[in-house]
Amino acid sequence: MKGSIYTRQKCFLCQSSGEKGTLKYVDGHGFLQCPVHSDVVWSGSCQVRFGKEHHKRFQTTVEAERHLTFLRVQEDRGEFDQRQWAKDNPLSFLSLRLKFVKVKKTKDIKPDQIYRINRALERAGGFKSDHHGIPWDQLQIQQISDAEIDDFLSFDHRVIRKKRLPNGKVKLVDQGPMSKKTIAGLRSVLNDFFKWVVRREKRRSGLQMPDIPEISYKMKMRTIVSVEDQQAVLDELKHLTWDKNPRIWLGVKLLSLYPKVRPGEMREVQEGHINLSDGWIVFPQPKEQAPKFIHLLPEHCDMIKDIRDMVPPTMPDVYFFRHLKTGRGKKAGGQFGDQYFNEWWKKAAGNLGIESVPVYPGTKHSTTTALGKIMSPEQIKNNVTGHSSDAFYRYFLPDHEDAITATRKLAEMQNSTRKAGKLLVNLFGGEKKVN
Repeated sequence: MKGSIYTRQKCFLCQSSGEKGTLKYVDGHGFLQCPVHSDVVWSGSCQVRFGKEHHKRFQTTVEAERHLTFLRVQEDRGEFDQRQWAKDNPLSFLSLRLKFVKVKKTKDIKPDQIYRINRALERAGGFKSDHHGIPWDQLQIQQISDAEIDDFLSFDHRVIRKKRLPNGKVKLVDQGPMSKKTIAGLRSVLNDFFKWVVRREKRRSGLQMPDIPEISYKMKMRTIVSVEDQQAVLDELKHLTWDKNPRIWLGVKLLSLYPKVRPGEMREVQEGHINLSDGWIVFPQPKEQAPKFIHLLPEHCDMIKDIRDMVPPTMPDVYFFRHLKTGRGKKAGGQFGDQYFNEWWKKAAGNLGIESVPVYPGTKHSTTTALGKIMSPEQIKNNVTGHSSDAFYRYFLPDHEDAITATRKLAEMQNSTRKAGKLLVNLFGGEKKVN
């Protein structure tokens, strides 16, 4: 049979008579023995050798024999792979997930997506299944079967957030169970990961794609506001921020006028991305990957120009939505933070008694819903949002000229909120009345 157990210990009786005194492994008995002197046995430190590459040390021959038996079973099944026993564990879940993230970083994927992929795999790597009782990071990829994946996806995952206390210490706060949507995101990452692993290892180790269960969920409707409330929040926001930094109000105002832009995309705009002479703003790296444009109305160009001219000209690669003064942990010239628009929107909305409506649904979704009163879904998709999705149709109750016309209608609708009963004209004829 392939493989055996060896030791450096010698038979002292053989050596006293000038012989080598090599001890031989006795299969199935758990010890090594002198072929000449049967009473000389050894059950201590030893080494398993299985082929030319696999060498592994053990403290006892009982442990070594158990390992050797396992290797022989793997060999008989055609499952033996020396890489499972290499020092760097190239087939461990930990090694493969780190390599997977490294490969993703070479693709055209945004950093926040890489972060979410890495966090999902980190969560999986720390998960202990009932069967093995050790984290996935310590398992070989072949050991993670359908059962382990099912246990992971059905586990009561919790949302843990860090909260900084007044004394400066950080406290972990349990914010409840993870949503079905987030778990579906974990499932998607695992599915992509195992597809990648199987493609790499199918021929070498015969690895098969596990059966990963589907996670069904239904998106909830976010709380939105009416156009009247939206304009009231914008007025309050302007009152709060104009003297501090008018670019805060401008960013949120543009989000309400151009629903195809997301808050995260708006804050990435640089000075050189804005072309006021031709009336457009380009967004080079949106969620949809391909660059997208918004066509500005003349009055919006004037509005941006007036605010831009409040400070000296700067270089094209400087972020447009930036802090103008240093203070409270913010450096002059620094880009707005991820939640900066949202923080100010919620502050303005809170002053008006409007709660639980973040900036994203308060601008994009509220505007899209309001446009449903005067435009068809196709008109909104083609000329306003630039795309359609499940979210688009949940909230629905470019050619350059059509895009300009659509934005004009939106601006008219926002301005009409202060004039009760004004008629709004549909792009393709007909009139509807805003009550």
